[in-house]
Amino acid sequence: MQRIHPIALAAILGASATSFVPHVHAETQAPAKAPATAVKPKPWPQDGSDIPADSKAVFGTLPNGLRYMIYPNSEPPKRVSLRMHIATGSLMEADDQQGIAHFLEHMVFNGSKHYKPDELIPVMQRLGIGFGAHVNAFTSFDQTVYMLDLPDLSEGVLDLGFNVMRDFGDGALLLDKEIDNERGVIISEKVSRDSVRQRLQEKQFATLLPGSLIANRFPIGKEDVISKAPRERFTDYYSRYYIPSRMTFIVVGDVDPVVMKERIEQSFSSMKNPENPGKNPDLGPVKSPSGLEAAVFTDKEVATTEVSLVAVRPYEKKPDTTANRIKDMPLAMANAMIGRRFDRLSKKENSPILGGGAGKDDLFNHAELGSIEVTVTDTRWKEAVPVLEQEFRRALEHGFNDAELAEAKANLINAYEQAVKTKSTRKSEALASAIARSIPDEEVFSSPETDLEIASKGLDSLTVAACHAALKEFWKDQGLHLILTTKEAPDNARDELVSLYKESNAKKVEAPEANKAVPFGYTEFGTPGTVVSEKKVEDLGITQLVLSNNVRVNLKRTTFDKDKIQLLARIGSGQLSQPKDKPGLGMLAKALLGGGGLGKHSVDDLEQILAGRNVGASIGIGEDSFALSGGATPEDLELELQLACATLTDPGYREEALWQFRKALPTIEQQLKHSPSGPQAEMQGWLHGGDARYTMPPIATLAGYTIDDVKNWITPDLKKGYLELSVVGDFDESAIVPLLLKTFGALPERAATKPAMEDQRKVDVPDAPVTKTFTFDSKIPTAVSITLWPTDGPRGHVKEARRLNILADIYGDRLREEIREKLGASYSPGAKSSGSDALIDYGFLMGNATAKPEDVERLNGVMRDLADKLAKEGATADELDRAKKPVLASLEKTNRDNSYWLGTVLSQSQEDPTKIGSARERDKDYAAVTLEEINALAKKYLGADKAISVGIKPAAAE
Repeated sequence: MQRIHPIALAAILGASATSFVPHVHAETQAPAKAPATAVKPKPWPQDGSDIPADSKAVFGTLPNGLRYMIYPNSEPPKRVSLRMHIATGSLMEADDQQGIAHFLEHMVFNGSKHYKPDELIPVMQRLGIGFGAHVNAFTSFDQTVYMLDLPDLSEGVLDLGFNVMRDFGDGALLLDKEIDNERGVIISEKVSRDSVRQRLQEKQFATLLPGSLIANRFPIGKEDVISKAPRERFTDYYSRYYIPSRMTFIVVGDVDPVVMKERIEQSFSSMKNPENPGKNPDLGPVKSPSGLEAAVFTDKEVATTEVSLVAVRPYEKKPDTTANRIKDMPLAMANAMIGRRFDRLSKKENSPILGGGAGKDDLFNHAELGSIEVTVTDTRWKEAVPVLEQEFRRALEHGFNDAELAEAKANLINAYEQAVKTKSTRKSEALASAIARSIPDEEVFSSPETDLEIASKGLDSLTVAACHAALKEFWKDQGLHLILTTKEAPDNARDELVSLYKESNAKKVEAPEANKAVPFGYTEFGTPGTVVSEKKVEDLGITQLVLSNNVRVNLKRTTFDKDKIQLLARIGSGQLSQPKDKPGLGMLAKALLGGGGLGKHSVDDLEQILAGRNVGASIGIGEDSFALSGGATPEDLELELQLACATLTDPGYREEALWQFRKALPTIEQQLKHSPSGPQAEMQGWLHGGDARYTMPPIATLAGYTIDDVKNWITPDLKKGYLELSVVGDFDESAIVPLLLKTFGALPERAATKPAMEDQRKVDVPDAPVTKTFTFDSKIPTAVSITLWPTDGPRGHVKEARRLNILADIYGDRLREEIREKLGASYSPGAKSSGSDALIDYGFLMGNATAKPEDVERLNGVMRDLADKLAKEGATADELDRAKKPVLASLEKTNRDNSYWLGTVLSQSQEDPTKIGSARERDKDYAAVTLEEINALAKKYLGADKAISVGIKPAAAE
């Protein structure tokens, strides 16, 4: 689909903290930079374009070449997000530096000009900045980005933010000891990211781009380099590529651009470029194959079989102009329409494909890749090849029809229109990250209004003929790669692949039939209901209604997300009522409800009918309710309520959804068999005492379930079960109530209360202490250590659950310090407290770490010992402070989050009135948590004799 310019957003940032004045450690120094040299400033994309940049954005370039962009944005208020983009990544590494670019991303946190090793993270925590939550980084092939979201705009916090970012740029100490300490962490991260998919991707890159540096510079690097590279290789890369002429600093938030400009100049003007800066490498040749060139990649662990056609050509740089944006639209629309065709084909009985798509990607401004691909049902690739070939050729020979283009146009223009309407509530954190990630594309940061104007201009004149011509032009005179990726294939698979393709190519293809447009068939639901009671919760801005048919309604108007409305209806008893003799039935139920459409309309019909409208509805299965969820704009709210009621009252239960589910089972089986997801599913069943509702059955059992099995379970609740509807967002209450009465209020009478189901809320937890190992079949040496301590869970224990969250953060920080920083044995050890709001006394405080298989037992022992020490000796006041501050900061974030109000507060506030009181006192209660309470809980739960130790590892490691 055509990309929206500049960036679409939806995320929320929040925090609060005290001020902090950083200090400099004179006894340490950063690696020396070479003498400065003059640089030619890199222009901004708008400098060579007719597209104006967003008028709110302030752009600048320092004399040393560092570019900056400031974008004042008031959501959330009194916050700012900083991003440092550095135009360097793994492609700039020498052969003996493979992995150094990513390694450096870690090292800048481990000692710098302003912060000793092990000092930065605690300092940030005391300010309410959580490592990983508000400060993070990533390294790619061609870019490295550092991210910092500040909790307030006080002078001390801003000083911290700018000093940290400056340190990342040229202040890293890169001490030998810290490099050595971090080697194990990087290797652990490499192990955790190792997968069959990544290994196959490396082989595919080598096939598509033979001789290219891209295929030999994956960012995670080589273990030999990670383990042994001397400091000089780090300092060499750092001094040549972490230079101001490669940097772009981004500030997005509730700030004064004039003040920020001055601060940027003060912070970064003294940075210098070396006399001999690092250069962009020659990435090697880009060659198209001659004719049809087949390749086959096999691995018994691959989850899905795929067949694809790929065209490869050198990248042609084009400026971001109005003409070029419009020129790109026909091909983007053509690819979108091809994808919809594959969607329709996948739903046919006995179809050999699960889905498919088409696209064009620019690879690091070096190669252009076009692709047509299908995901195959199980291993039926021989049947899928002609489907791929013929649909590709059908589009090339016959093009598209008006109905297809109308649907694609409606969806695209609607996306641009919504970007305009929601501009004022874009979130700074997400906006800053999206800007940073987009820098390599060299696109103008234009306003949503400008983007809409250009898109409208292009789409108004866009025809099916233009889309057809663009598709033919892109694929003409192209040698093609025909690629099969599957579990296993015969030795002659490559020849057979080509033979099947050519055989299919000899068959005639007909033009596709146009789908006839039909009106939406659900506008009347009976006599409108009435409001029989109304209650105002003034301090929280909540209205609670009871309608004449016993439907409960909760309303809260907010302005956090302009033009967006979310709804959630909790219905009946959900998983509590699942038949115990049918484990896993919920999987089929979700598939039928999601893929069966409505009684009057299939899923494909709905996509066409609802194209360009901002509505959606789906039913999920929670532990103690079915959940009907959706979203809309104010303009589409009535249609959304109609769609939601239709989804509830007339599910389609189409056979095509059953076929799709059964076709997907081999993929599910592969994932369960060859990845940690299988053991994790087993573990969940074991932790729930073998209760069938939480147990993954054999695939053959799932394949045997029928539509009637699902109907018999869920129909009574969907028709008459207790229903509590909550709506949060940008709506007018006086306007929404009449719409609710015409839709949900007109439904047949519902149950006034929910059954207690006390017996169904009880499960058995394994007796502690106990050790359990779960295995999976894989050659990938990745394992997981998990240690759990049973707790009383959140149901009926809200205050304790909050304190357990704080205790988990304290424990998690100890895991980080011991397992990651000291032992270097795991990339991301952590802890959390979780539990069930539906089950009685069911919860756990859990520590976990991804590790090498041989380290599982050792790390479980470390986790037990650390927890036992915490139980016996307690936490410190400083640990409590560093755990509470980020939590308190995050609470402020959720207070401006529609999803929090919808899912946590409103969604069952009439079923459980304590939800309202809990929301009122949550923030104060967290702030009031004491060290005595934390240590009492540690003593209560975290003793070694209460631990459940779990290891998940490849069977070969046993």
